[in-house]
Amino acid sequence: MLIHGLLLMDPDAPPAPGWIRVESGRIVEFELTGEAPPDIAPLIGGPGRLIIPGFIDAHTHPPQFDCIGCDGMPLLQWLETVIYPAETWWGRGAARALMRRALRDMLLQGTVGFAGYLTSHAQSAHDAIAAAKNSTHMRMLVGRVAMDRGAPDSHIVEDQWRAQRTPRTHVALPDDPDPRVDISINPRFAPTCSDELLAECGWAIEDRPDLWTQTHLAESIAECELVRSLFPDHAHYTAVYDRSGLLNLRTLLAHCVHLVREEWELIAERQSVVVHCPTANLFLNSGLFDLDTARSHDVRFALGSDVGAGPDVAMPRVARAMIETAKTRKSMGAGGRHVPTPAEAFRCITSGNADALGWSDCGRIAKGAWADLLILNIPESWHDEHLIGRLLYAWSPTLIEHRVIAGSLADPATI
Repeated sequence: MLIHGLLLMDPDAPPAPGWIRVESGRIVEFELTGEAPPDIAPLIGGPGRLIIPGFIDAHTHPPQFDCIGCDGMPLLQWLETVIYPAETWWGRGAARALMRRALRDMLLQGTVGFAGYLTSHAQSAHDAIAAAKNSTHMRMLVGRVAMDRGAPDSHIVEDQWRAQRTPRTHVALPDDPDPRVDISINPRFAPTCSDELLAECGWAIEDRPDLWTQTHLAESIAECELVRSLFPDHAHYTAVYDRSGLLNLRTLLAHCVHLVREEWELIAERQSVVVHCPTANLFLNSGLFDLDTARSHDVRFALGSDVGAGPDVAMPRVARAMIETAKTRKSMGAGGRHVPTPAEAFRCITSGNADALGWSDCGRIAKGAWADLLILNIPESWHDEHLIGRLLYAWSPTLIEHRVIAGSLADPATI
């Protein structure tokens, strides 16, 4: 396959005319040149088409895509009222169909890779991964949710059952031989995990160092207060995870809205990744993420949609919300100083998120990288110094002419 058009190599620089040659799912060659591309079929794109890396979502919940827009509740009530019933339905046989729905929605908006949570139901997790691999070769970092308290019986029974087994079955799903699928261990968040379960998750990381950890941290004030009551002997919320050995280079900590200085310092020391979810924080009225403090501590950083709390599947809209959150903090005099540029935000949802997930061969146009690309047909008037800002603020899936995943054309309608 040969793709040609205007290649966006760096969001801080104008796109340049050129072409990309794809073989076996990867970019094997590219040239920035105004000359006609080699005569290789199939040939897609065109002289006026914009070629960009596909988007990567560093935090989402495929079981929650039907929950978008259930408004008017704080986090803990929303979980109890909306999310747990939806995930129960997923666990009762709807996983395959709903996973395909989530993949279709993501691909429609140009997302080609994601880090996500399934549910606590092991068989449904297997079914969902199988459905994803059969539907599209989207890059995934996924895991079964671990939880053994503070939720309906249908959500906690499997981890409670495992605790009574001798020997116990593993808290994480088995490794997947597919190079496009990475497995994580996903303790939902501290309020739904006993000390014993968190310790078991830590032992699993020791047993399988290749595993990633995905969890939630300090999303709302009420959640932080609940953690203080459940773990009174810990210095702070982040210490709950650290004591169990869950903070390391492969840890994704979603939200982190309400952290004290010692927590930022600990996260930086462990080199864990903080995943900012601006649309979800605004929807649940949880608070405004402190990007300046994250930057001052040199904390590794990523960006996530957090669907279904986040109402936007489209990562350009999430990137826009990151900018708007920073602007809001600055206008409120809430200590906000740095407002990301459109180029910074665009980099977050492409190569930045890929790097945070350990995918150095994704999210970019580079030799050897996976060919996960979008071919856009944008208005002629957008080809100016405001191109990236226009993409973020006027994003529409109708701009996408072709989607390429692992070197093959992908059509959301066929999923």
